[in-house]
Amino acid sequence: MKAFFPTICLILLTIFTSEAQIAAPPTNEFPSISTLTSWASFNNQTQFDIAVRSVGFKFEVKEAGEESTAYTYIRKVTVNQVNYTDRIVYRITSNNSASIISLVTASTDLVTLYTPQLATFKSNKCKTEMSKDKNTTCTCYESANFAIDICDERVKLTMGDGNKYFVSVAKQ
Repeated sequence: MKAFFPTICLILLTIFTSEAQIAAPPTNEFPSISTLTSWASFNNQTQFDIAVRSVGFKFEVKEAGEESTAYTYIRKVTVNQVNYTDRIVYRITSNNSASIISLVTASTDLVTLYTPQLATFKSNKCKTEMSKDKNTTCTCYESANFAIDICDERVKLTMGDGNKYFVSVAKQ
């Protein structure tokens, strides 16, 4: 009986330790277009908060406006020993009728990642402010329910040129 209690404690410790290791957030995974459109359909920041935390983002700031409220989340990632900050913004209208998700990163080529996933979407002319910038290349897509913009912006860094990638998913 004396060995029973320590054995049970050791088993429980092993189980909880292994679960904590499994539950660690992914280092640099990005949600698929399907996931982003699903999140944009929530029209509810609480649901979005739970979903975005599952891919490693943490709440940073809330900015309230007259027509909409924006919730910004960030995560720090390291790719090839270079540190990056990824940002995702969830903007929801005051009457919960529409929402937009914007994801910005320099850590991963979002154009290459997301373009194949948009094969079933209709390509259309970009009318966003970013697409008017001569240093930005944007491709815009549309479906019956969503407008999606993917942009690659050339930015001047202290050590040379770099890319800042941007994807926006708007529920129509």
